[in-house]
Amino acid sequence: MKKGFTLVELLGVIVILGILAALAIPIIDRSLRENREDLYKAQLNQIIKGAGDYYALNLRKLPQDDGDTNEITIQELQEAGNLEADIEDPRTNEVFPGTTKVRVTKDGKNYKYCVVGHNCEEA
Repeated sequence: MKKGFTLVELLGVIVILGILAALAIPIIDRSLRENREDLYKAQLNQIIKGAGDYYALNLRKLPQDDGDTNEITIQELQEAGNLEADIEDPRTNEVFPGTTKVRVTKDGKNYKYCVVGHNCEEA
């Protein structure tokens, strides 16, 4: 008596593995996209935190009147020591340019921060 698998059994296993892969790949792809987007938002928050830290040490540079804005570049934040160098955009795998600006707007008693061209609501 011969030991081993028949061609039909091997083909059956290959078909089952193909079906499982066809089901798993879209789920994995969606998960990777969602994780990349979450990381992108975290990177923007890190940039905004750096700007918040900068303005906490430089209160006179904050906008004074309601609705006024001020902007600072990533390069200026890095030079001031409020942001680590080379923060990468996970969607493009490229470093955010040093010319990217963070906008701070006075809104009543609060200040709103956003990264221009990324999460700012443009008028």
